[in-house]
Amino acid sequence: MRNCLWFITRYLLPVFSMIYLSACSQSDDPGNGAEKVCSLTVKGASFGTLSDSQESVGLLNVYQAADGVIYKTRSITPDGDGRADIPVSGSSTTLYFLAGASAPAEENVTTETEFRETVIESRDGDTSAPDFLWATAEAPKRGGELTVTLKHGVARIDLNTTADARIRVNRLTVENAAAATYPFADSQPTPDNTVSYNKTYSAPFSGKEEGAVFLFPTGEGVSVTVGGVYDDIPFRTVVEIPAGERNRVYEIELLNAGATVNGTFTVEDWEEGGTVTGKPDSDSRIAISRALSTIPHTVEVDYDKNIVSVPEEGAQGMRLAFLADTRIEITGSDGADNGVEIGEMKTTETADGFVSAFEVNVPQQKRGRLGYSVIIHLKNALFSQSYDFVEIRVAPSSSQIETVEIGGSVWMAFNSLSSDSHEQVYPLDGLTVEEMYKKNWVNSVGALFQFGRNYPYIPWRSYNPSNNLGNQTQDVPWVSASHLPCPEGYRLPTREEFESMFPVDATIPGMYVAGNGERIIATLHEAEGTLETPTGIGGRQLYVKFTSMDTRRFLIIPLAGNKGDKSTAADPGFGLRAALWTDSNNGCPGGHALARWMRFEGKTATKITEESLPMEAFASVRCVKIKQ
Repeated sequence: MRNCLWFITRYLLPVFSMIYLSACSQSDDPGNGAEKVCSLTVKGASFGTLSDSQESVGLLNVYQAADGVIYKTRSITPDGDGRADIPVSGSSTTLYFLAGASAPAEENVTTETEFRETVIESRDGDTSAPDFLWATAEAPKRGGELTVTLKHGVARIDLNTTADARIRVNRLTVENAAAATYPFADSQPTPDNTVSYNKTYSAPFSGKEEGAVFLFPTGEGVSVTVGGVYDDIPFRTVVEIPAGERNRVYEIELLNAGATVNGTFTVEDWEEGGTVTGKPDSDSRIAISRALSTIPHTVEVDYDKNIVSVPEEGAQGMRLAFLADTRIEITGSDGADNGVEIGEMKTTETADGFVSAFEVNVPQQKRGRLGYSVIIHLKNALFSQSYDFVEIRVAPSSSQIETVEIGGSVWMAFNSLSSDSHEQVYPLDGLTVEEMYKKNWVNSVGALFQFGRNYPYIPWRSYNPSNNLGNQTQDVPWVSASHLPCPEGYRLPTREEFESMFPVDATIPGMYVAGNGERIIATLHEAEGTLETPTGIGGRQLYVKFTSMDTRRFLIIPLAGNKGDKSTAADPGFGLRAALWTDSNNGCPGGHALARWMRFEGKTATKITEESLPMEAFASVRCVKIKQ
């Protein structure tokens, strides 16, 4: 049935097969001296016939050795009661027993040493090692009884899918199995050559199969791969059987938990019933495959942690692949709203398992964009508790938001244009921050916002706002991320931060001491050239420069004007005033919030004030960096 050399029987012997040699009597054997005729009794198996409790194993081969040579070979068939007579030499005799296999031996020629070096082996294309039983015993010189226990020379692998009828097996593969064994040496090393067994079921198997495959003993673990389907989901379960010891039963039991298929095995000693348990590693990471993935040379991958590091230039045509025992699914992603394209997961089956892969395209970073991460959530299609993720880390743009540390806070160097980092004001190539205000004032003033809303109003783009720009409910106080007109990592300043940097009643031009002790000089300046806007809005290009006498750092506030709550006029009053929202409406009458004012109105000097404006009014936002 299994096409194995030496394999004779279709079925295994039961757990114990006991051979009793007893009632030995003497007879004459001319030329060889006196022999002992020993009555042999075999229990636990039947020879030649089948019964309800025992299975037929055919012949029992007996090899008799004395004085270092095999002097007699015979094949016997015990009777229905398991009895047979066997003559043995009157000298010291070693008896070798084989059932289910035979060994080549020439009487009075083959030495005992040569005989013990005989191997039983599998052939190429076999689906299993041949099952056989063996024993050795020393015959008593003078009568008496001899008891011999036959042992299986192989390990037996049983397959059990009864836990769930939806589990169906279509193939079984054994890797690194020993290709041969010494039948009469329980502790002798196994020959070095190995073999793989591949068993394919003509129809998907479900239930329990005893003796799905037999294995010769090996000094190392043996990998058994069971492939099949759970409903319509393909799976591979790899079970590591330690050592593959003789005379043991290894039961591979496929269990499910919800939609989970786990492979476990129990080991029973055919003699003693000892138990060993094992489980495939369903909790291991769903790891990126180094060999199967396509990674651009500029991208770095930490394969141990599933972290993909992408430079600011981005990455196109990246393919992330995973090798697993079933298909891998994408269950969702976080942070992929940055232009990152995540392709569909596709799975193919290979000789090594199931390869699941998807493509990822990461765009080039925009100016001012901070580094960000995209988390792609993964799930094993069968293991209900097997989840993992890939983290794609994108490096920040080398063109970062300009900031100034002054007055106890880190301020953006320009008013905000939106909540997006890449839409902020950045110095043009070759220009400093102050040169931007001098040479490109109108494009440096930022946008105007209603309190508690993040919809920008840019006057020179000729857009007339309403009382509720963007139809967004106001956030009071102005702190919610969904409403902030500040880019990632920044927020609205508090009243206290404004008071430290721009104290009420401080004179412009003039000198004062900031809340952190810095000495600040405030000066008024006018940009170069004449103000020109697409819509013809006029005004003066004025800005105030606040310089620290202690650090020489400076912060510039343009007189970008402001706008009332509802107006058809686009003119915000460029050059007349600067109005900067705080994050607070505390202490204000209904519908109002606090702002810092620098009101010149055509004059060359003024004092800094704090005023309450209608929340529907439009004013500038100068964001501060969030402290880490």
